[in-house]
Amino acid sequence: MKKIVTSLVLSITVFCILQSGCDWTTDKNEQMVSDTALSLEVREWSKKIVERPEVADYYAQRAGVLVKEDRMGLAILDFEKAIAIDGDKPKFYYDLGDIYFADNQTSKALEQYRQAETINPNDQEAVFKHAQFLYFVRQFEKSNIKFGKLLNLNPEHAEGHFFLGMLNKEDGDTLGAIQHFNQVNTLLGSDYNSCMQLAQIYVAQDEGDKALQFFEKAINLDPTSDEAYYARGLFYQNKQMDLLAMKDYQKTIDLNSAHYYAYYNAGNILAKDGNYISAIDHFEICLRLKTDFVKAYNRIGQCFELLNKPDKAAENYKKCLQIDPNFALAKEGLSRLG
Repeated sequence: MKKIVTSLVLSITVFCILQSGCDWTTDKNEQMVSDTALSLEVREWSKKIVERPEVADYYAQRAGVLVKEDRMGLAILDFEKAIAIDGDKPKFYYDLGDIYFADNQTSKALEQYRQAETINPNDQEAVFKHAQFLYFVRQFEKSNIKFGKLLNLNPEHAEGHFFLGMLNKEDGDTLGAIQHFNQVNTLLGSDYNSCMQLAQIYVAQDEGDKALQFFEKAINLDPTSDEAYYARGLFYQNKQMDLLAMKDYQKTIDLNSAHYYAYYNAGNILAKDGNYISAIDHFEICLRLKTDFVKAYNRIGQCFELLNKPDKAAENYKKCLQIDPNFALAKEGLSRLG
């Protein structure tokens, strides 16, 4: 009962704070010191704040803990208080911007990132946060300019090179993308995401040896990545190297049993080899994971058709067309069945 009352008091307190927009007061901070509905770490920072309410960093530190505990409303209030006490620290602004961004409040997030960079145009993290935000909201031209500024401040900023690689890739500048991703690997020794990007670029360029080299590096860097095994399996499948593809799809499924595309592609290889029953099993697992995956219904229909089971074939073609009435292959299948 005591915990319920304590939680209720906290909820009412937070509601009043958020509704009124009022600032933190000594009374509110004292309540947080003794409120067992809050974590010990939050209460310890609250104690420090009660003792020295003029220290902006204490509010920022407590805000960081509150963010981890998903108490975003309280965290915002703490950052606002920190800024009110000391408005010259870019970190307060871009940390607050991160909260707004995570909550899809993009206008407020942008305002904070801009303010952080205005306070100190040479603060690398402020410039990075601003540039990254512009990338994620797809303002690529502005993002490119900001990342260029970042690399002028620090030519060895690995994340800056990665995002410029992504921007170059988006813009069709493959050579520029390769250079930036390679630079990330040089700076960090090796980087999983950069290796994956390079592998995909070389797949697109039909440079199989280089693609496999970077897939292998990515897998060595993160042996638990179903993404890397699946991507390499797809590469092998497209190159008609089915045994190797099946091994990678099986590894993908071992790592992520919900990876419906791995089941689907493995089913296609089995069907290609005439293993229609096994193929159907894979397609049905795929459909249990994603019930509206029309391609799987169509492939089951084709397998049953090849097994000379027209009723079951027609049943699956019709299920396919119920989801997508314009699916041409299913229409053709029904037409063949008469």
